Amino acid sequence: MHPIKFFRKKVNHFLKSIDTITTKLLTLVLFVITIPIMVINNFSTDIINQSMDDSSTNQLTLNKKIFDQKYNSEGDKLKFLAQNSLKRIINDKSSKNAVLNDLQKNNDLDFCALITRNNDFLVNIGNLSKKEISSSFNKIINVAFSGETISSAESTDDNIYKIVVSPVFNGTDNIPSVLIIGKSFDKISIPQEIKTLTNATIAFYKITNDKALILNSNNTVFKPSSKLYQNEFFNGIQLHNPAEYNLVIPLTNYFNETIGNAYIGISKNEFIIPGDRNIKSIGIIAVISLFVAMLIAGWFARTITNPVLALVDAAESIALGDLEHQVKIKGNDEMAQLATTFNQMSINLKKQEHLRDNFVATLTHDLKVPMLAENQTVTYMLKGAYGEITQEQKEVLELIKSTNNSSLEMIGTLLEVYRYDSGNVRLFESEFDIIDLLKDSINQIKSLADDKKIQININSEHESIHVKADKREIKRVMHNLISNAINNGINRGFINCNVELMRDKTIYKPKTDIDSYTTLTRTLDLTNSVIFSVEDNGIGLAREDMPLLFQRFSLSKGRKPSGAGLGLYYSYQVIIQHNGNIWAESSDKGGSTFKLTLPVQLS
Repeated sequence: MHPIKFFRKKVNHFLKSIDTITTKLLTLVLFVITIPIMVINNFSTDIINQSMDDSSTNQLTLNKKIFDQKYNSEGDKLKFLAQNSLKRIINDKSSKNAVLNDLQKNNDLDFCALITRNNDFLVNIGNLSKKEISSSFNKIINVAFSGETISSAESTDDNIYKIVVSPVFNGTDNIPSVLIIGKSFDKISIPQEIKTLTNATIAFYKITNDKALILNSNNTVFKPSSKLYQNEFFNGIQLHNPAEYNLVIPLTNYFNETIGNAYIGISKNEFIIPGDRNIKSIGIIAVISLFVAMLIAGWFARTITNPVLALVDAAESIALGDLEHQVKIKGNDEMAQLATTFNQMSINLKKQEHLRDNFVATLTHDLKVPMLAENQTVTYMLKGAYGEITQEQKEVLELIKSTNNSSLEMIGTLLEVYRYDSGNVRLFESEFDIIDLLKDSINQIKSLADDKKIQININSEHESIHVKADKREIKRVMHNLISNAINNGINRGFINCNVELMRDKTIYKPKTDIDSYTTLTRTLDLTNSVIFSVEDNGIGLAREDMPLLFQRFSLSKGRKPSGAGLGLYYSYQVIIQHNGNIWAESSDKGGSTFKLTLPVQLS
């Protein structure tokens, strides 16, 4: 080999090798670890400390964050206990007394009570009398009757309680009673927990008659249940320990009134003042070096992670049926090569899908003619055109005709689907009453619902709603959605067909409940639209099926397959062609709702 060619080959190989992921990772390690260590080791091996004031402030801030977290956690814990007890009372029909006895006993609560709007006590368990509860917490109980679950700190004459007041719903908007539970601050374990974590002093106290009543503490200076008059540790306004840096946090009730205080203190002996101020300069240099190294390392990391994320997005798009998605990654490394291969795979998949679509479309079209002829022949035979037939032969021919009709219906759907896919769609729009069309569609398939004793209801505030659309296509969509609801409904269940007319400004957002899920991924403007929905109390839709629900040949794992998986895809194509929207909603509790919208013209 010629020396120049050999040298050029070596140079190209070297340039290619330095653009690999392995090299980038090694560079990342170099900048993130090696350089900061070298900078710090060259300048100093001493520990860089902040000043005592700054350190104490940071430590107090840290302890305050821990305190706030645990303080809020106490309220969340009580809220969970209250809601769980209400579920037992309402859903399990458990005895109110038994449930609240267990609640008070197992969680060391001071009181549990069920109170009506008339201030009658259905149940009262614990240390506080009905009179004390009514007089101390009457205002917050009244707030809870508005439907809000409240977690707060509230006070009595000699104590402070962490309480939760939760409304009791009876299945309607009416709130006949509320549940109130409370735990006194002398039973809250926050002081002991923070003592274990950070060794900080925590004390809860209440000021009454110029003295501080210590409710709870983890420090011997502030003994629980003790009273401090104005002295070295109490200045008449708040607690103070000269041996500690301290922070006082006001404790407020639901109405933002101060009812007590929390004292946080850390010992001054834990902090020292740095002796040599020049060490600060060395620390600044080390921090700047580390910051620069992190910036350079982050830039290198992006060259690795961005291509990976682009490939992940592309793979998800391919999985959802977008075979035209392409990845653009520049360079000569493995990621660029992988992107090129990925794009070629996408192109090949698209070609194969096109070939398959053409094959299926041609096959279904060629099958339709002989099947129509076969159907016509069977019809003639049933009418006796070719001679008398026996009852047994008649039953066999009717079965053949029924099967043939189902196959023809599936072939027709396939042809309609491929007609929409090819873009060869022409809508024959006319003005019609969508409610009349709904009634007509229900009458045609009502016998299927009667077999399962399913009640179909039509709900609308209007006797008629006129839209301009392809009547035949919209009827097929209605027929498909209602048939699916019947097929997946339960015996003696119900199907609600709702039709709403939205004239005013209406914004619809996807459901975000923890138990609910939907195929809708964006907010819709439904102004001047008619909304048609089919709601059932059947087996529902599987959460994992939602992303592919309106794709071709998609069969839900949660529902019984009733065809080839084309009905919802066809419905989606029809509604999109009408400039409408269609989506599905379901939940872990069962039942599903399919909704579609069509624009209406202003009259």
